[in-house]
Amino acid sequence: MTAILEQISIFGHGLAAVLFGALAIWLFQRKTQQNSTQIWLISAIALTSFWALTIAVEGSFSPMASFAETLRNSGWLAFMWVLLRTGKGRDEPRTVMYIYAALALILCCQIVIDLMVPLFEGSPRLTGMGVYTSLVLRMIFSVGALVLVHNLYSISAPETRWGIRLPMASLAAIWTFDLNLFTITYLTQEFPTELHAMRGPALACIAPILALASLRNTEWELKLSRSVAFRSLSLVAIGGYLMMMVIIATALQIIGGDYARLAQISFLFGTSVAALLLLPSGKFRSWFKVKLAKNFFQHRYDYRAEWIRFTDTIGRPGDASAPFHERVVKAIADITDSPAGILLMPDEAGCLVLQSRWNWPTIEVPSRACTSRTVSFFEETGHIVEFDALRSNQDDKCDNTAIPEWMKADMQTWAAVPLVHFERLAGIILLARPRINRTLDWEDLDMLRVVGRQVASYLAE
Repeated sequence: MTAILEQISIFGHGLAAVLFGALAIWLFQRKTQQNSTQIWLISAIALTSFWALTIAVEGSFSPMASFAETLRNSGWLAFMWVLLRTGKGRDEPRTVMYIYAALALILCCQIVIDLMVPLFEGSPRLTGMGVYTSLVLRMIFSVGALVLVHNLYSISAPETRWGIRLPMASLAAIWTFDLNLFTITYLTQEFPTELHAMRGPALACIAPILALASLRNTEWELKLSRSVAFRSLSLVAIGGYLMMMVIIATALQIIGGDYARLAQISFLFGTSVAALLLLPSGKFRSWFKVKLAKNFFQHRYDYRAEWIRFTDTIGRPGDASAPFHERVVKAIADITDSPAGILLMPDEAGCLVLQSRWNWPTIEVPSRACTSRTVSFFEETGHIVEFDALRSNQDDKCDNTAIPEWMKADMQTWAAVPLVHFERLAGIILLARPRINRTLDWEDLDMLRVVGRQVASYLAE
């Protein structure tokens, strides 16, 4: 079994070295003008190739492999730093700068510790202390690097995130694997040869992803969001994950037996698959956002962030932007995480007609989209209709005769937001049901009323 794992390690790391080396050469020889970010990217890829080659030749536990790993991490840390510093937008927060400086210091300490370990060969106690100190430093670096990856992605402007999504996902995969590897090694006090052997094949799978990312983003320019801030949620998530790993790994050690190592690897694989399935899911993120708002914060909304997002959506000019009425629908739908919506506006005869759609091609809207009571009802009351409550006869404030049957018949219709300006109805926005179904609370209603009045003024004036 050991011989097979050794062959897998040699082949996997050798393949990764070839792929990353070829990628570095290809990027270096491209006929595009290279900026500082591209130069650091090529350097980081070349150092990754050198690290994989070192393990294939020297083995995973050689001093040269440890040194090469530190160089690899230094290269990627420098790439992220340059990408952030050259980003167009506001200055980055000091907290992020402190993390970069702390991780750079950890890498320096790591080199010193790795150089000192061979000098302690005559003292098993000092050797053990050096090895486990090095493990702790590597764990801390992996945690900090994952926090920076999340922060770099979250502070980038939405329109430029597509360009860094693949490289950030690749770096997250690399350091997530490292974090699991070092954590299991530290907790079990044994070197999991299976995980060390699989590092190479896992890394080889990342090289094509980085090549695709280089094709999608040739300039490697980052535009920062207007609201640049340090997001600590990733640190909380990683800390919770580490606590869960400590508890489960300790329990498996207590149980012991021949299947303890198999159970640990199965747990690692299962949690990795779960993360890959759940984290990209819009439904899961919406559910998590609702639960977080309910249990940890007094208010559901960050009003400053919501208002900035609203005004950016409404006021974005240019030929590449969506039409104004479509942006109006999106601006209100984004507040409640609704995936679609439509805008109805009165025509010259005072009858509501379809003005614009956003992501909702399936809803059938008649040419006369209202009853004789619809316009007057919303002008008099400004009532926000929640259709689930209306269908179950729990909305005492709503006049059923004012709501057309086609609205109630479509089960995806979730809420109707009237846009009233000086007691005149400028329009109605119908919102589709969000990914995580929920009822509107007082905070939703307050936010929709305020935004509805603002949108009504835009439409009327």
